[in-house]
Formats: sequence, C-alpha cells, structure tokens
Amino acid sequence: TYCIIPSARGRIRSKAPEDIIREISGLAASGVREVVLTGIETASYGRDLLGVSLIDIIEQIARIDGIERIRLGSLDPSSITEDFVSRAAKVSKLAPHFHLSMQSGSSTVLARMKRKYNSRQAMSKIELIRAHMPSAAFTTDMMVGFPAETEGEFLETCEFAKQAKFLFMHIFPYSKRKGTPAAEYGGQIPETEKHRRVRELSDLRDMIADEVRAELLPVGTVTEVLFETYEDGYVKGHTANFIEVKVKANRDMHGEICTVKILTNDSVVCIGEIV
Repeated sequence: TYCIIPSARGRIRSKAPEDIIREISGLAASGVREVVLTGIETASYGRDLLGVSLIDIIEQIARIDGIERIRLGSLDPSSITEDFVSRAAKVSKLAPHFHLSMQSGSSTVLARMKRKYNSRQAMSKIELIRAHMPSAAFTTDMMVGFPAETEGEFLETCEFAKQAKFLFMHIFPYSKRKGTPAAEYGGQIPETEKHRRVRELSDLRDMIADEVRAELLPVGTVTEVLFETYEDGYVKGHTANFIEVKVKANRDMHGEICTVKILTNDSVVCIGEIV
C-alpha cells in the first residue's frame, strides 16, 4: 500500500537459466569470486518458467568452477519454505546471510501495509533458517511512522528486532508516494515523531549488532574474508555471513579470499590479521 513499484513493474519475468549460467561462468573466468542473485522479487524466480526455482538455479551456480560464494538479495519472508532452506543448507558456497524485506515487526502494521506475512510467521522463518544454518546472519529493512502506527506498534518492531538479532537494519521513515493507497490513509505521523522513532530504532540496531558480532565472530575466531577495498593501509572485506572485517596490508588484495584471525569485534568493522 506504500509503494508505487507494483503498479509499474508488470508481470514476473525470470532471466533464462542458461543466460544466468553463461553470465556467471564468464564472470568466474574473469576472476570474480562472489556473485549476488537479486531482483525485485528474488524468491519468485522461476515462477513463470517450467521446472526451475531459485534453489534450483543456486545449485546450478554452485557447480561453476571459480565461484566461491553465492549471496542472495532481498527475500520476502513468506517465500522461505522448509524445502528451500533444507536444500540451501547443503550448498556450501551459499553465503549464510539473508536479507529479509520485513518493513515492520508489528503484525497490525504489516496487515495495513498488505504484506504477505505477519511477525509470527516471519520469526518462524528466521528460526527455520537458524535451525539449518546456525552461523546465518540476518539483515533487514525497517520502516517507521507508517500511517496510524502507534507507540505500541513501534515498540513491537523494536522487540521483534531484538528477537531476530539483526546484524544490520536499514531504517527509514515512511514517506508518501503519490498514487499509493497509504498516501490517502488517515493518521499520518508527524515528521518529528517519525525521526524520533528512527533515532531510537537506530540506537537499538547498533546495540543488537554489537551482540551479534560477539556471538557470530568472537575474538580469536579464524575465518575466511573476501577482500573488496583497499584504503589507508587496510584491506576491507566480508565474511560469508556478511560481517565486515579489515586487515592491515601493504597492497590491494581485491578479490582475494584469505584466512583471518579476529582481533577485535567491538565496532562496526572488525579488525583481524591474516594467518
């Protein structure tokens, strides 16, 4: 009800599997180590094709030599099934990082948004993934100040975030989009109140992220990091579950995967050393 994209994008259109495999094979041959599969509705891939789904194409990509990591773009929680998760857990190249398009942690707000799930269902999907992939990290998008959102509903979102243990939340205030139903809803929240909620949820986000890093990447952990950037004498990259790590280096190591020992994990970017 808040987004104009559904009225603009038209029907589902899935890229042909052979085109995906050809493109990624070419990327692998050029030295690419990680690919991200993304789309407006990533998990809907294949619904307009015969006999292929998102997990099918993931399994095919995993057989391409040179590709070390497959990462997924945003997923709708309602699209995550037992079959998908059980098969995904067996793909060693699939990064245990899931970005869920939540928007809210309040079931009543989600209903007014006309999302396809409620908070209980979404939490059950997070728990399902964690049961199969204990090292999985979760990121999300959260909107605050949706029309008529009460303080209680906002606090439900905060509580959901705590239980979900998000590594990161992209937090933004609701804004009207011409032509959408929500733009005409009553109970529009004042801008000052929206931004207060953004600040409060952002503070909570940072606290939760500290706890997640300490849990998933304790000091002394030895893990693999794929380096992406080089600046001021440090190379930066990500673990498979999307925790950012930097290491002191005297050269650009872009595209290299190295074994790193974690020295600190008490800031947004962890510090490590190559072992």
